[in-house]
Parts: sequence; C-alpha cells; structure tokens
Amino acid sequence: MCGICGFYDPNHRQRDGAALLGKMNAAQKHRGPDDEGVYLDGPVGLGHVRLSILDLSSAGHQPMLGGDRYALVFNGEIYNYIELRQELEQAGYRFTTATDTEVVLAAYDHWGEECQNRFNGFWAIALYDNQTQVLFLSRDRYGVKPLYYTEKPGYFLFASEIKTLLQDNNVPRIANDKVIFDYLVNGFVDCTAETFFDGILRLEAGCSLRLEQDGKKTHRRYYTLPYKETLIGEAGEQETEAFRHLFRQSVRLRLRADVPVGSCLSGGLDSSAIVCESSRQLREQGAKQMQKTFSSCYQGDPNDERAYIDAVVRQTGAEAHYTYPTGDTLFQDLDHLIYTQDEPFVSTSMYASYCVMKLAHENNTKVLLDGQGADEILCGYRKARVYYIKRLLSAGKLALAAKEIVRYLPYMRKGKNVSLLADLNMMRQFLGKSSSGDIRHRYLEGQFAKRRLTNSYADNERFLLNDFDRIVLPALLRYVDRNSMAFSIEDRLPFLDYRLVEYAMSLPLNAKISDGYSKAIMRRALDMPEPIRRRRDKIGFYTPENSWMAAHSAEYRAVFTSPDFRARRYIDPEKVAADWDSLTRGKDDIGLFRYICLEKWMRIFDVQTA
Repeated sequence: MCGICGFYDPNHRQRDGAALLGKMNAAQKHRGPDDEGVYLDGPVGLGHVRLSILDLSSAGHQPMLGGDRYALVFNGEIYNYIELRQELEQAGYRFTTATDTEVVLAAYDHWGEECQNRFNGFWAIALYDNQTQVLFLSRDRYGVKPLYYTEKPGYFLFASEIKTLLQDNNVPRIANDKVIFDYLVNGFVDCTAETFFDGILRLEAGCSLRLEQDGKKTHRRYYTLPYKETLIGEAGEQETEAFRHLFRQSVRLRLRADVPVGSCLSGGLDSSAIVCESSRQLREQGAKQMQKTFSSCYQGDPNDERAYIDAVVRQTGAEAHYTYPTGDTLFQDLDHLIYTQDEPFVSTSMYASYCVMKLAHENNTKVLLDGQGADEILCGYRKARVYYIKRLLSAGKLALAAKEIVRYLPYMRKGKNVSLLADLNMMRQFLGKSSSGDIRHRYLEGQFAKRRLTNSYADNERFLLNDFDRIVLPALLRYVDRNSMAFSIEDRLPFLDYRLVEYAMSLPLNAKISDGYSKAIMRRALDMPEPIRRRRDKIGFYTPENSWMAAHSAEYRAVFTSPDFRARRYIDPEKVAADWDSLTRGKDDIGLFRYICLEKWMRIFDVQTA
C-alpha cells in the first residue's frame, strides 16, 4: 500500500521534474513512510512512497524497473500474486523479489493490458513503456484505490491524492459548482469522474488510460459488473454454501501479509463476520496471537454498540482496543480530517473511522480488514428494503409484500435515527419526484438554488448498481482510503473480492431480504454471535452529530458570521446564522454539517470560485 504520482510531458514543459516529484512525494508521505523513490526518463516522471506489507526488504523499492523497458509505480495489493507468479514462471519468467509489484510488471509484459482482468485485489497502477513511450494507468474494478489526474494540452499529471496534484502551482484550485450542488442538496459525492475541484478528475473504477507521445489518449472501461436484477429465485442451502465458500476464500487471500493483520469492529454484521472468520482461519494456521480489533464507542449513548463488540471479542479471543471520540476531539481534529479527505464529506460519521485508524496506528497495526461493500451487494440499507417492497407490489406479489411490511414495521418505528419519514423520503426519490422548493434549498444562495441535480435514484432499474457504482460505495471507499492512509494503514475489504461481488449481485432479491431481515443469505452463511445475527437495526460507525455540534455551537456559528466567508456563491450565511438555534436543534434537516465542511474545505485548500 503506497502513494503514487507522476507526469507525462512529451513537450518537456516541466523544467524541473525532480523537484516537482519530490514535493508530490512529500505531500503524500503518510501513504508510504517506509521508503520513497523517483524515476525520470524522457517525457515521463514517476514518484512513489512505500508502505511495506509484502517483502519488507529493500527489494520492494519503487519505482520498480523491468529491464531497460518498463518503470512501474503501484499502489495496492494483488492478492493472487502467488498463483500468478507460478503461472508466469511456467511461461519462463524469473523473479528476484517476493513482492506482488514484480508480478504486476511480468504480467503486463506477458499479457499486456489484459493483465488487469487476471488480478484479484485493488490497485492504482502507472506503468511507463520506454520502448513505445506509452504511459499506462489502471484502477481496480471497484475503485478501492484512488487515482486522480489533471491535464493541459501536452501535459498530464496524476497522483493518489488531490493534495498531491496541488503541489504543481499550475494546477488551479477552482470549485466545481455542479458537484457542490449535488453535495449540498442530496449529500451525493464521488458519483462521477468529476471532483470538487474543477478540472481535476478521478480515473473511474474498472477503467484504464493509455497516453502516447503524439498526444493520443485512450480511455477504456476494461470491467463492467455483470448484473440483471431478479426479484424472486433460488435462495437455499446451495446458494448459502456458495456464498460461504467465496467469503472464506476472500478472507484467506486478504490475510496474506508479512505484517500482522487486524480488523475494524463496529458490532454490526459485516465487521463481526470478518473478525469471526479471520480468527477461525488464524487458529487453523497456528497463529501465536489472535488479531487486534479496533472500535469506536460512545459512553452513555443509547446507540453505543459496545455490547455487540464485546460479544465478538469473547467469541474470538481477539485483542480489543477502543476509542471514544467526543464533540471536543472532533472540534480539535476537524481541519485535519478535512485536509485528510481532500474533498468535503457528508457527515461526522467519517470521524469515527478516522479515530479507529488513529487508534490502530498507535497500536502498531499496518493492515486492517474492514466491511465496506457488504451493504451494497446484500441490500443492507433501509432504502433497499423499501425498494424491495415497492418491487413486490409492482409485480403483484401482494402477500409477500404485506409480510415484509409487517415484519419491517417495528424496525421502521425504532429510534430517532431510524424513521419511517426517512424511508418515505427515499421512496419519493425512487418515484423520481423533484426536490426543488424543499428545505434543502432554503439556505442556498438564490441563483445557485435554481440549479438541477445531476444524480438521483430516479433510475429505478439501476437501484442496486446506483448504490454500488455511483451513489454510495465510491464515497465510502474514498473516506476509508484517506482515513486509513492518513495513519499509514492498509485497509482490506473482503466483501469486495470480485468473485464474491459478482455472485452476490447475481442472487435474487429474496436471497438478500427475507422475513424483515436484510443480508439474509449472509446471516445464514457466516459465523457471528447470535445476538448480532438476529439484529435488524443498522448503526455502523455512528456519531452523535447533533450533540457534538451543540457542544461547540458558538464556534461553528462563527463560520457563517465571518467576514471572510468563502462559500457565499453557494450558501446564504446570514440566513443560516439567523436560524442557527433551530438548525442545531435539528428542527429543519438541511444537512448543516455539509455547509460547515464545505466552507472549511474552501479555506483549508484555498479554493476559489469561478
């Protein structure tokens, strides 16, 4: 796990490439504190900072050269590198390191760009072919590892993080109005190739770029998730066993490391299943010590999940570690959290993950397993249940729809954070209803409020795919990458093994939602304490956002009364300040934290408006 950066400059406009690469490496040193290097040759410059996970020796130094022809910088892990190396050895290749990086070089030489389809893992790759003077960039199937770029005629710049690109003083820091509108109104981020910085793009998941000396640029989608939604189908023991087998294989591959592997543990189904399965496998392997787990808890809060976390710890014998974020610590850390993320984020729940990663770093853990992806492939969100009921009604399955409604009603009424109103609002989006004129526009600047959203749930037949590749998962992957790498930690995601994803997405909806339970097949297939298996509520990395903001109400309100308020193009700060008391009491849910986060982001990164 590392940070990569570089440029492609056939016209040699970059006069001091070595100095630029040095600044870019320094800006993302947190991604790889163990080693760093640069490569310069003709039109290309490559930079790399290394977090040593496989082959901890200097043999894993990057940029890694493949003879006189190739230079590679690589961020990620190819979990099946051992199997690929054996296949490549049979084809005549010889290896001098125990790294997956060397396997990537040989795989590209042997299979060309088709090597992407043979990798099982996550990656961002930049490989320069000195013979053809082609720069090849690739991002993993689901976009777990980031890769950003910006370009001008004859000049292309790329990096693992946006702050790294900004080390080139020629890269403008201009806000992207379209992205900001989607963010403020619906809380959508990372939905497309565009970022909050106008002119800075992300290479999308499952895509590659090929740049040639004559200026030709080829963008290719090498992977598309196969999906055809089925409402009712087989969901018996055969399907359960297949799911169990694929999950166990995924965990086994993700335990491959030359350093200890720990786990995030929230007390929900996903992380609990991961901890239970990895603990089982570690025992089978004769591990001398059980894994460490890291959890975020809130003393005295009704949504604290310590009881569920402790149940997993008792069952597995894991070495548990806890962190206790507060409104005070958030206030102290917020600017660094925003700097870490590069772009605004939706809620303070990102801070729980940030604190967990910090805790793991303090306990000398460099690799963690985490549960991202399970909700998206197994209908884990409340909105998925609402969608399923809607589909049943549309298909005339009235008895089954009524059964699911009855089983789900007690859950829909439970607690202020899980409300029927929230579900009805989501149904409104499913039906394609416009949100114009609602509360979320009231505090926007007048002209800006008239814009139209570019992302929604109105495309009903793409509901699960929307969550997976546009609306939800891309943002979660950005959050966890930045939070983990800010503390030099590699975060591995067993539920995003492409074989498990493809199988889960092929299952009918009734395999995922049944008798009022989400993730039905997972509950049957995987080991976890029974109180967790029977849970119907979903909390995840919860944070008591309203009370946290109330603890520093005056300081947060001062953001909007400052004469240097930067986001005036988007937000009417006087209206926000005037209604501050009602907004902080939650009377009107406008996503107030998003307003604060946007303004602070513009200050921290010195972002201008067009």
